Amino acid sequence: MGTGIVDRLKRDYDILDTWVPHEIHPDTPPEGRPMDELFDRFDIDQVTMTCNRRGEPYGIHFTEMTLLSNSRLALEAAEFARDAGRYRAFHERMFRACFTEGRNIGDMNVILDVAGNSGLDATALTDALADRRYGQRVEDGSRQAREAGVTAIPTFIIEGQPPVTGAVNESILREKIQAAMERQ
Repeated sequence: MGTGIVDRLKRDYDILDTWVPHEIHPDTPPEGRPMDELFDRFDIDQVTMTCNRRGEPYGIHFTEMTLLSNSRLALEAAEFARDAGRYRAFHERMFRACFTEGRNIGDMNVILDVAGNSGLDATALTDALADRRYGQRVEDGSRQAREAGVTAIPTFIIEGQPPVTGAVNESILREKIQAAMERQ
């Protein structure tokens, strides 16, 4: 949803958006964890309902959340995509795979499928993930995010403003952008 909000704001503002890799749940095992082990089903369903309501203006649909995936390899793959000039395509498809299709984005087959559909070289990506070429970049991103006070996604950081956490109403971000522009 963060992408949808930022894209809408770009219509009115000259925004340079940079997505920083950050693991929210780094302790998730490689195979993921059933959401029911972590949260009450009622709460999960309420979050899904809220996300669908807020995502509707951006054409985003969220499926029932059943698995918390380990996102580490997907984040490293996104950094590979960034270097290959395919970050946006990969990022959008990976979010759709996770949140709309309910796929396990920690699964290498899912990552390679998304990569292939994003125009990435699957063999080169497999090699990069095997040798952990992008591991340090993800760790650095998580460190930067923690230092900036990021505790959830999306978090929007607008120069000169406190972080805005969550898929908030677009008007809140417009206010923060206006305040930042007036400050300059």
